[in-house]
Amino acid sequence: MDQTNDEQRRFAADSRYALISGIATITLVSVLVLAKTWAWLESGSASVLASLVDSLMDVGVSTMNLMVIRISLMPADKEHRYGHGKAEGIAALFQSAFIAGIAVFLLLESVRRFLEPQAVVDFDLAISVMALSMVVSIVMVTIQKLCMKKAPSLAVEADSAHYTSDILVNGGTILTLLVLKAGAPGWVDPFFALLVVGYLLWTVRDIAVKGVDMLMDRELPGETRREIKDIILAHREARGVHDLRTRQIGMRWAISFDIEMDPHKPLCEIHKTTREIERRLVEKFPQAEIMIHMDPAGDKADSRHPEGDGPGEDTETT
Repeated sequence: MDQTNDEQRRFAADSRYALISGIATITLVSVLVLAKTWAWLESGSASVLASLVDSLMDVGVSTMNLMVIRISLMPADKEHRYGHGKAEGIAALFQSAFIAGIAVFLLLESVRRFLEPQAVVDFDLAISVMALSMVVSIVMVTIQKLCMKKAPSLAVEADSAHYTSDILVNGGTILTLLVLKAGAPGWVDPFFALLVVGYLLWTVRDIAVKGVDMLMDRELPGETRREIKDIILAHREARGVHDLRTRQIGMRWAISFDIEMDPHKPLCEIHKTTREIERRLVEKFPQAEIMIHMDPAGDKADSRHPEGDGPGEDTETT
């Protein structure tokens, strides 16, 4: 049991990498906001404005993410026995609404630029700033991916996906400015800004779905559930497993199941077996909190599924 606790303590310590990612992201994106504001004021490009608006959104979202990560890492208390991890799911919905609002603003500005075209003044400055944005975005994504190996945070994952797309957006902005510099018609600039609007709305969908999944206690992927059952049934004393329930709570997982055991074994031996299974599961999934209910082999009826066939029941036996 000490080994199990050690694995969970190590995971708790590694979860702090999510905070490191959040602080680094806010610092770097703030630098981008200053650079892009200067470039937009000097160049007047709608494409640069689109990228600036995107970075302003990033500051707000990343700041919220950092606050949420701090809350989600708070330990369980008497009123929150499962911890505070679902704060990440709540924040994901707020982020979605915020991003949607930014997209609407940019849509209106793009339409205005179609109706009242505005020439780009300083191409070289705008291109230089966008190139800087690409480099900084690559650095941010690298830091985030390294931190996610230690801390599987939904907030960090959403940030990383967004900044990965930002690399493409910044590259597209540079291409747009080069085309305009070569003599392309002025509508190319606001047209690209509209493409950014579409990207932002797609980002809203992805973040919102993940947030809702967490809040609605969506099951972990089928492959993960199969791994869990394989580990349980690999123990020689396990006669069967049923009522496996999983959910994600921030960076942690909650796993519960009923294990069927030899009804003639003493309780102390059965308890020892469940401890061994718990240890094996935590070795594989250190982010998991395990809850095991013991049943005599063949007895599946209880208050959660009185007929032995609960919703989505997936009984397996050795």
